[in-house]
Amino acid sequence: MARVYQVPAHAFRWLALGVVLAVLPHLVSAPLWLQAAAVVLVVWRLLIQRGRLRMPGILLRTAMLFALSGATLWSYGTVLGPAAGVALLVAAFCLKLLEMFRLRDAYVVVVLSYFVLATVFLLYRNALVTIYVLVVLCIITAALIGINHPEAGVRSRTHLRVAGGLMLQATPLMLVLFVLVPRIEPLWNLPSDKREARTGMSDSMSPGEISRLAQSDELAFRVEFDGEPPPMRERYWRGLTYSWFNGRRWSQATPQNINSRELVYRPGDRPPDWYERLRNDRQGEQYRYRVLLEPTQQPWMYALTVPFVDDRRHMVARDFRLLATSEIRDLYTYRVTSWTEMTLDQPLPAWERRLNLSLPSEGNPQARAMAERWREEAGTDTNFANRMLMHFRNQPFYYTLEPPLLGDQRVDDFLFNTRRGFCEHYAQTMAFMLRAAGIPARIVAGYQGGEVNTLGSHLLIRQSDAHVWVEAWLDQRGWVQMDPTAAVAPERIEMGLREALEQQGETDAFGALDGFTNSALMQQLGLFTDYYEFLWQKWVVGYEQEQQGQLLSGLFGEITPVRLAIIMGVAAGSVLMLMFLLMLWGNRKPPLHWWQQEYWSMRKLLVRAGVDDNIQHGPRGMLAGVRAQSPAAAGAFEQWCQMYETLVYARPDLLAEGGGRRKRMRQLRRQVARSLRR
Repeated sequence: MARVYQVPAHAFRWLALGVVLAVLPHLVSAPLWLQAAAVVLVVWRLLIQRGRLRMPGILLRTAMLFALSGATLWSYGTVLGPAAGVALLVAAFCLKLLEMFRLRDAYVVVVLSYFVLATVFLLYRNALVTIYVLVVLCIITAALIGINHPEAGVRSRTHLRVAGGLMLQATPLMLVLFVLVPRIEPLWNLPSDKREARTGMSDSMSPGEISRLAQSDELAFRVEFDGEPPPMRERYWRGLTYSWFNGRRWSQATPQNINSRELVYRPGDRPPDWYERLRNDRQGEQYRYRVLLEPTQQPWMYALTVPFVDDRRHMVARDFRLLATSEIRDLYTYRVTSWTEMTLDQPLPAWERRLNLSLPSEGNPQARAMAERWREEAGTDTNFANRMLMHFRNQPFYYTLEPPLLGDQRVDDFLFNTRRGFCEHYAQTMAFMLRAAGIPARIVAGYQGGEVNTLGSHLLIRQSDAHVWVEAWLDQRGWVQMDPTAAVAPERIEMGLREALEQQGETDAFGALDGFTNSALMQQLGLFTDYYEFLWQKWVVGYEQEQQGQLLSGLFGEITPVRLAIIMGVAAGSVLMLMFLLMLWGNRKPPLHWWQQEYWSMRKLLVRAGVDDNIQHGPRGMLAGVRAQSPAAAGAFEQWCQMYETLVYARPDLLAEGGGRRKRMRQLRRQVARSLRR
């Protein structure tokens, strides 16, 4: 039987540690069987290295491979796709540890370690994970260095130091390539499993769903304004509009047989009439900002009303929404310009009026009757809407995260009985009443508010900022924003959800740890962490074609393929030349001490004078050569030898003094030189 290759002990330590750390992030959310299999296979390999167990045979390894493949298929329903593929890769990678029969197998394990480590970015993209990946990368590289130096007695720390040095040397070139190489979609932008659940807005809404979402502190998106952000009360981030109501749920709806140009506009296409009027009648204050949107698995985006974009990846909808051309599966960065007021003379097509007046033929009779009576008394649509808002403000309605359950007649039950609800309860009731009174209305879903990070001045919008409000079509005014929640709990709009609930007496709405997480220290730590995470997301993860183009154009002017190739060549060549010069500088000979310089000066003097080769035997060897060639110089040279031997061998403590001794030895060397020339 052929001898099984044994990884050197000083390299195996780093290899085992690198394997464990490379698969660890994948195991955090992996199925239980994969966690158990990884532990068993790694421990098995450790015992083999120690001589406690033998390598498994080919039949057993084949059986384990089929078992791991079957478990992957059972857990994910497929062996394809990022999630299932990475799970199978991790399982096969751990199994490969039991196949290191030859040196080539060890190299394969190292290469697979690099690949498995790279797939960590399929799951995580933040700065701390990147630091973790770099540390593990250094450990795996140390293992590779150790495998290539199988000599016994090598210290493991030496490999780590060499690996760290290699990574530091590669860093400048990596930065140049990162900045200059044309941006393409990174590996971790691959489509993820559609079944993966994401916290966020849905394309439909029923009372109770927004209140559950608002209890999550998960980040929804960040916003960076070019100037000052709008005040808190004006931060309405619209994402969806719900125009269809079936009696229980509100949902997005698109009428059939309507040309898509009547619904959305994509920059670069011929603008439809509604978009031309919208663009020509922009009003109010203008805001320019960048949004860093977290993955949602949905195409809708969030912006202040009314948004305008120039990127063809985005579309502007007739109802003032922003849409991406594909589902947002990774951190998504986009720029928006918004005007805070809507146009006044935008006509309302008949199909849009019918859609936003539609109600079920039956249900909520009390609310219908009250809406008809109030509309007759109000005289105008504006007066009716104002009366609704005053009703919410003056009657005993309460804002709460834990509203009571509603019966089948939901609007009637809320309006006349419970009177306790979250934003969706008030928005649903007002939209229903407006429609029952013959006023087109729709519900807008998104977020309201946002916390300012004082370290970086950007806004953090969390799921707890989720909010819905109403828009009503009023003659001569167009779509007008109305927020019944602001009538019931104005502190929700002015100060945020937490303060509003505290005003309503719900101090425990966010859990028992609320006092700890709201301490000054934890808040400051949270802002600090978020600030650096924002910079990472903005300049690294979010460094896309648009941002790269702006940066390079600002530095080098108009960028063409030829100019970019020249810039890359010059930059890479400069970095490589600098690294070469640093290597030469690092390998230079150390500077000589004065007594060493004196010794070599004397030796060069004797060589030029033709003294024989005894000079290679030290000062005493040189003295014999001087006596043989020039007895007149022997006296001075012997004094020079005595001083040199005394300083270097007998009294080295006198070397630091130098001074007179150094001057005396120089005088003796010159005297020897004069004697040799005679």
